[in-house]
Amino acid sequence: MKKIAVAALLTAMMGAASAQAYIGGVIGRSHVNIDCDDYNLGCDKSDTGTKLYAGYKFNPLIALEAAYVDFGKGSRGFTEGSDDVHHSFEASGALVAAAFRYAAHPQLSLVGRVGLSFLKTKFKQTTPNDFDTYSVSDDSVKPYIGVGIEFALNKNLRLTADADFTTAEVDNNKNSVRLLGVGLQYDF
Repeated sequence: MKKIAVAALLTAMMGAASAQAYIGGVIGRSHVNIDCDDYNLGCDKSDTGTKLYAGYKFNPLIALEAAYVDFGKGSRGFTEGSDDVHHSFEASGALVAAAFRYAAHPQLSLVGRVGLSFLKTKFKQTTPNDFDTYSVSDDSVKPYIGVGIEFALNKNLRLTADADFTTAEVDNNKNSVRLLGVGLQYDF
């Protein structure tokens, strides 16, 4: 029994010795999957998105991450009578996820993330004279998944490519959102 306890203690100490905190940032192309049918004044589903994150590696394979993400804005417009009506839809908030790493090469790691998104989603409808302005915002908690690739530039600095996917909800309307970006990660 003592041998098992000693082995467990040594395993825990090795895990603590390999624990490592890190921070990172990503910028890239975001996509808001809004409906564009019958919107004759145009529809733009893409924007610039950002993600700032911090993580803690329990061992080389498993980490816990928290992030602030801005999925950007989607917009669309249509003509109703003599008025032009414009809609905008934007989502931002927090992500919390378990991150799983696989070292494909000494300098290259593949990352998979599974967790939850806590997003504030805003919808706004305007007309040119602001006579008929309507806006609403909602908070929602939805499943989140992400994938990434990390390339080690040196012991502490990594170049990253990430893809983050979740759903944003406002006024009982759900739209998928994603961010495809590149960034840097610093391991302490």
